[in-house]
Amino acid sequence: MQTETKQETYDRTMKVTLAVRANGGSVTVQIQAGDNWITTDTFWKDGGYQLSIPPATIRYVPAAGAAFEVYA
Repeated sequence: MQTETKQETYDRTMKVTLAVRANGGSVTVQIQAGDNWITTDTFWKDGGYQLSIPPATIRYVPAAGAAFEVYA
């Protein structure tokens, strides 16, 4: 599982599964809007979460020991 920020650009709407191992921390999903990053979701519990990702640049940001994996 990944423990560093991951940034991806999607060219079409995608359904992905975000697997989270919180380890007492969290994983935040952010979307780029111009020069800014807007937080869309934050996950604090272990689990698999279905996300609908628009055509945009997205980043996944783990914090405080959390880990994640993205499955398309």
